[in-house]
Amino acid sequence: MTDITKLLQRQAEWQKVRAALSWAGKIRMAEAVREDVGKLRRARPPMTGDVAESKDPGTGESQSQRCE
Repeated sequence: MTDITKLLQRQAEWQKVRAALSWAGKIRMAEAVREDVGKLRRARPPMTGDVAESKDPGTGESQSQRCE
């Protein structure tokens, strides 16, 4: 079995488990991921040239800007 086949099988299993979760379980999982991503972002040193994301005050849509 190739690595890609294994990866696709693992992804399919994960999707089945995720689909079977209750809404409360899905929300708990999303909150945990959000907390972990926040920790990773805070731990990462700032880099020049990073993309900063902001909201357009008029539309509320996300906009990306390159930091100089």
